[in-house]
Amino acid sequence: MATGRWGLDSAEWAAAKESLRGLLHHAARAGSTVTYGEAAAVAFEGRFSARSGALMDVLGELDDEEERTHGVMIASLVVRADTGLPGEGYWVFARDVLHRDISDRKAFWEAEVARVRSAYGAGGAT
Repeated sequence: MATGRWGLDSAEWAAAKESLRGLLHHAARAGSTVTYGEAAAVAFEGRFSARSGALMDVLGELDDEEERTHGVMIASLVVRADTGLPGEGYWVFARDVLHRDISDRKAFWEAEVARVRSAYGAGGAT
């Protein structure tokens, strides 16, 4: 089987994305967040770190899919362990790809987290 992105074949990439999707759906229903380290561990089983381009790519792809299907930025639930807020890539994606106003970052993030939790909470999307 040929390798693709980040040395993973298409089945491995899809499995990583679905593992991450499951983690984030669970976090949304639980009203919690996950760290980039936790996300990397679940998605890639230790093959890539919390700061890896692979994690950022799979998270961006997943966020794009969830935005299109459910209208939420599910990546809002992934935060830095040291700050409890998303990393810089989150803000760039929100501003440059989704064309959101992030001038008040904390208010934007809190509103997005609330939207995600509402969408995936009890009785929300699956």
